Amino acid sequence: MKICDMYDHNDAYIILKNKNKIWNEIYCTFNNSLIFGKVKPNKIKLYLSKELNKLGWADRVRIHNNHNLTIGFLKDKVGICIQLGNVARTYADLLKLTYLCDKGITDLGVIFVPDALESKIMGGNYARFDRFVRDLEVFREIINIPMLIISLGN
Repeated sequence: MKICDMYDHNDAYIILKNKNKIWNEIYCTFNNSLIFGKVKPNKIKLYLSKELNKLGWADRVRIHNNHNLTIGFLKDKVGICIQLGNVARTYADLLKLTYLCDKGITDLGVIFVPDALESKIMGGNYARFDRFVRDLEVFREIINIPMLIISLGN
């Protein structure tokens, strides 16, 4: 698995690059030997969780004390969601990361989704980079926080 492409929404990449250590941790963790189709999404997420935890990332971070809504990871005001499932969940991730940024808990959000080919390998109606980016561009004026969408592929 490797980082294949990125979509920078509202200068998220610039903000993330200024957090050089964080960007390096993300880059090194998500470029690994796992292969979509040979390793199931839940095993991929488990591997990523273990690797990010070793680097001090908090996981399953609740976004509000009165609700069980969570994001995948948080460190140094960077929130990460990994969406290897149904495309509808990407919009929930987008809302959760927007909420955290709006409250000043994060500076930016990062959402990882499969590239088109890897999405097809996993099955129908899975999250997919090109589709999610196209939808995010429509809502550019509404989703006004820094958000980096990163595609993962083999």
